[in-house]
Amino acid sequence: MTDTAAELAPRIDLAVTAVAGVRESYSARPVVARAYERMAEVEGSLAAVEEKAGERAVTVCIGVSVDEDSAVVASAVAEAVRRAGADAANDTVRVRVARLVAPRS
Repeated sequence: MTDTAAELAPRIDLAVTAVAGVRESYSARPVVARAYERMAEVEGSLAAVEEKAGERAVTVCIGVSVDEDSAVVASAVAEAVRRAGADAANDTVRVRVARLVAPRS
């Protein structure tokens, strides 16, 4: 765990958006943190990266097209997050599929 949460989160955001099948990416960070950043006019990352006692927990939140297998996309996202730097043995990666995005008709 050489990278801090602040260094890792933007890399994870980029890795998630590059995965085929991800249509949208949403904030997985706590509402309080997002509200503070809005008030302070600071742009934060979408990925939630928490570090406690040598362990790191990463959560990302995505939207997947209804035409895609959401489990396959979520697995690919988890792998991309690990390649982006959350690859230590004690790192936990969570991928939330928050929305199924319907194509325009």
